[in-house]
Amino acid sequence: MKIEIHISDDKKTLSIEVDGAPPSRMDNFVLLTKEGEQTRNLVFGNAENVGRLLYNLYVNCWRLDETEMRDMMELVADDILDVRNQREEESRRTIRKVM
Repeated sequence: MKIEIHISDDKKTLSIEVDGAPPSRMDNFVLLTKEGEQTRNLVFGNAENVGRLLYNLYVNCWRLDETEMRDMMELVADDILDVRNQREEESRRTIRKVM
């Protein structure tokens, strides 16, 4: 399988071509890769739609019984919430100091 992602020069239009088929327009796109020590994290689209893509990946892991990926996504979600809570607590402490 050959997949090509085309990004316009102004970075506002995306299309995907699979196995030489005509390109199809994309509105949202998430790419997470690791090549050796290098990582690439590209995200296009609005936050709500990208969030839906990630949530649908999680739902499909349940539906397809991909327990390893599902469990990893849950661990990452827990870590994200922990960082968010720590950030909010730090903000509260800073506000108390200033007042």
